[in-house]
Amino acid sequence: MHSQAKVLLVFSHRPPEVLTWPKMNFDYERKKDEILKALRSSCPNILFDATTACSIEDADETLRKSTDYDGVVIYLIGSTCIAPLLIMERCEKPVILVDEPYCGTGTFALAYGWAKSAGLPILGVASSDLKYTADRINLLSVISRLRRSKIILITPREEEKHLIDERTRLLYASGKYGGSGKTYEITEQIDRLKKLFGVEVIRLSYNDIKRYFKAASEEEAKRIADELISKALRIVEPSYEEIVKSARLYLGLRKMIDDYKADAITIDCYRRFHELPAYPCIAFSQLNNEGLTAVCEADLSSTIAQLLIRYLTEELTGQPRPGFVNDPVADFSKNLIIYCHCTAPTMVYGPGGRSSPYVIRSHAESGGGAAIQSLMPLDEPITALQIHFMRDPPLMVIHQSKAICHIDSEEGCRTKLAAKADVEKIFSNWNRLGGWILPAHWHRVVVYGSWREELKALAVLLRLEVFEEDVE
Repeated sequence: MHSQAKVLLVFSHRPPEVLTWPKMNFDYERKKDEILKALRSSCPNILFDATTACSIEDADETLRKSTDYDGVVIYLIGSTCIAPLLIMERCEKPVILVDEPYCGTGTFALAYGWAKSAGLPILGVASSDLKYTADRINLLSVISRLRRSKIILITPREEEKHLIDERTRLLYASGKYGGSGKTYEITEQIDRLKKLFGVEVIRLSYNDIKRYFKAASEEEAKRIADELISKALRIVEPSYEEIVKSARLYLGLRKMIDDYKADAITIDCYRRFHELPAYPCIAFSQLNNEGLTAVCEADLSSTIAQLLIRYLTEELTGQPRPGFVNDPVADFSKNLIIYCHCTAPTMVYGPGGRSSPYVIRSHAESGGGAAIQSLMPLDEPITALQIHFMRDPPLMVIHQSKAICHIDSEEGCRTKLAAKADVEKIFSNWNRLGGWILPAHWHRVVVYGSWREELKALAVLLRLEVFEEDVE
């Protein structure tokens, strides 16, 4: 159970004797009690402290208080004056401006438009549906959880840059091929994550993986391997011993996450499988199935994206849906985008949902190890995103599609989930704004469901630009 987010709930209105909306002699205190009670019920992971701000002095006091909170919700329950504007302009925490219909609408229309024109990261909410409003406020819990997150990053200590040769790096750095062309040292990425999101990155090494692998119970690994095998449709390449090794690595990584009180793990694994005690593909699948976050290729961009997906879906549905990090492939002739990787989860609706059928295969490109080929649900909407956090300003890219079939071929990664989308538009937009920071700029993270609007709202509160690859 994670700790609650602390949110300052600020009501704003005129005195009841003033002739204004919602009406003269309106019972504001009763309305405050009703709203506070409803929000506490609908936002169980948020601790609300309520106050009222109607004057300039109230606004100043609210701003002083706000430094102790994860976010501020300004709730307009009457046509009001300058206090909300002052708070919106000067508050350094994420701010949501809420209009109670027929109460604060005049102020909301003016204040929200002004905030957008001023470039302020203010999220506006106006709805007669309390659940809609509560879901937007629950985004503050998503942000709070992100700011308290820890990511284990496992790379060779001596290698700080991406694996590209110097001549190639210089060509990218020219900016000729899109974006800034910059590559970044891992330490730069770690510092940037801390500054933007408050996320702590814990650097560990391959020796740490080997130590945890060795300490993991082989008998327990055999039990897990037996269960994986019993539920699989079939096994193609891997031996029993290889599957046991994968299960043992899963046990080791899970213990590592527990020991470091981490929320996510990402490993520089591709082209380095020989340095690991086992291929991590099945371990990643299992960890994601359990509601944790595991990402291949030391891809911190995809790790942040997947953490956001996990927290968002858990706050709004009660189940942490896993992201599926993938290398998308285009098929213009069939209007398909094929999401490919060897680390796919099977529990796409979260640990409490149903499991997808799967086949146990080898890692595709190398032919070694063991991996899951997940036959994920079809005829379902999918949302894909990536977060380019090293860009200035940082950028969230989004597109949507609909899963329609699986593709089984020996080229590319094992899981190939094909989806209908405006593929030509998506790929013509792929490198429009992001630049070259491999592997994040090929990778996308997909999650089952339509989450575009919720992600765009999160982006506002996180001060991220948004680029919709299938729209713009």
